[in-house]
Amino acid sequence: MKNNKFIPRLLITILGIAIILMGVSQMILGMVGKSTPAVITSIRRESGERADGKSGRYTYSIGYTFTTADGIKIDGFTKKISNSVYLKPDGTSIVRVLYLSEFPHINAMEQDTGIGAGQITLIIAGSFLIYFMNTKKS
Repeated sequence: MKNNKFIPRLLITILGIAIILMGVSQMILGMVGKSTPAVITSIRRESGERADGKSGRYTYSIGYTFTTADGIKIDGFTKKISNSVYLKPDGTSIVRVLYLSEFPHINAMEQDTGIGAGQITLIIAGSFLIYFMNTKKS
């Protein structure tokens, strides 16, 4: 019977670790990441209108491609919340991307990196999951 409780606890702990790593990697990218231009390759609106209090807001998945200093092409994506104006990628829209030169697949748009509320929230949320899944109830 103990095994039935162990697997979900392990999975949620791994999820917490992944969330913390995501927040920390965005902070590290802001400090030591290499900057390069990236071309926006896709913009997709996900689901329907958001139910967060403001009408006309949607979640968009934005794909981009950049080339490292070694000439390797890397694809990445980010999520943005914006209004209902439809944008179509034309292959000329450029954004700045930061990436780790040793691991270029760890990358993010420059505006999403550094120490900010989003990164701190991710670290706190991951820590919350780990702590509450691994404390014993009395």
